[in-house]
Amino acid sequence: MDPLLIGTLFVLFLCFLGLSWFAGSDAPYVATKMDHIKKVLKAAGIKKGKLFYELGSGDGRVVYQAAKLGAKAIGIEQSYLRVLYSRYRAKKLKLPEAVFYHGNIFKREYFPADVVYIFLLQRAVDKLEKKLQQELKKGAVVITQRYHFKHWKPFKTIGEFNLYKKS
Repeated sequence: MDPLLIGTLFVLFLCFLGLSWFAGSDAPYVATKMDHIKKVLKAAGIKKGKLFYELGSGDGRVVYQAAKLGAKAIGIEQSYLRVLYSRYRAKKLKLPEAVFYHGNIFKREYFPADVVYIFLLQRAVDKLEKKLQQELKKGAVVITQRYHFKHWKPFKTIGEFNLYKKS
């Protein structure tokens, strides 16, 4: 095979991987700062026996923290590359309770969740507000970061995080 063709295909493959890392129109990849995460997750009731979802889980850092606190922690992510990276890191960190799935966060159901964490753009938060209000069980907690629900009143605010309880 022609070395130029091989080189071109390799560069295209690298471009695909790079674009995959930054995939997502409702949640461009912005890593969550971890300074308040443990405190926020504890305030939301994360502990052994709880089911935690992060919608748009990025590199998995929040899911790992929820798993370290004892929860069954699930990350839903649009980027295949970030899902693969997160699965690799969970295995390396020995966190079998941290699980990652590739998919569209708007096409899944979240009824059994005890806690749902969202760090998405406002338009995605607006779409999820009604969906989660309909689907979540009574007492479930939703955490939003930076962009918040317009029609729910938070029961607690910690820095840029709002915590809401499903009534």
